Amino acid sequence: MPVLAGRALTKVYGGDGASTTALDGVDLDIAAADSLAVMGPSGCGKTTLLHTLAGILQPTSGTVLHDGTDLASLSDHRRTRLRRSAFGFVFQDGQLLPELTALENVILPRMLGGTSRRAATKEARAWLDRLGLAGMHDRRPTQLSGGQAQRVAIARALAGRPSVVFADEPTGALDQATGHSVLDVLVSSCHDSGAALVMVTHDPQVAAVCRRTVAMRDGRIAQEFVRPDAEVQRGPVGHAPVGPATAQTGMAPVGPGTTVHPTEVTR
Repeated sequence: MPVLAGRALTKVYGGDGASTTALDGVDLDIAAADSLAVMGPSGCGKTTLLHTLAGILQPTSGTVLHDGTDLASLSDHRRTRLRRSAFGFVFQDGQLLPELTALENVILPRMLGGTSRRAATKEARAWLDRLGLAGMHDRRPTQLSGGQAQRVAIARALAGRPSVVFADEPTGALDQATGHSVLDVLVSSCHDSGAALVMVTHDPQVAAVCRRTVAMRDGRIAQEFVRPDAEVQRGPVGHAPVGPATAQTGMAPVGPGTTVHPTEVTR
């Protein structure tokens, strides 16, 4: 059973003759420890899909299942708890609280979820050190580089061992070299911890680090690709194939068809 699934998802904004269909019958399965990139032009519905799968938006129709549980059957309070405990989030700008240190940014969501400060701190220190931030626990976001700040955001997302991590353009505000480094950490850490990764991006090279890519158009999944050399389980942090070389491996469509280069997703 997939850890996360969407069934016949639709999302319509507005009404009275001025409606916009953002999702138009999307079906999607996401396995534990798998990685999925969602691509497509602006307005195609990719961010709406991410927010719907994460329980931030409720679909107009259709079902989102997490470990077999329909999110629509949960109260607002239980959905909030689910997002805090079972889901992790990495945004384009990190969205760290500027008045808190790196350590405090990581432990705050855990403490809000009921974890003791001592346990949350131990866990946060371990993740920050693992992500190359040893000695930087007491720095505030303004004292960190863009790449370091995104690593703090990744540590915050992975603390507590979520089953799914959602990333919305996680390297959009970073230069290419820093972005590749952050992607290496994000993808490898998710797989190593057993978390599925769902990532929205417009960049084919970013999408190429994921095992699967879906290309959206007009609220629908137009194409789905799987990297022919990829496995669901991966090695330890630091060994994810990232960067231009990855983009040259190509991607194979699911089912019958010819091999397609990832840059063709956006055409």
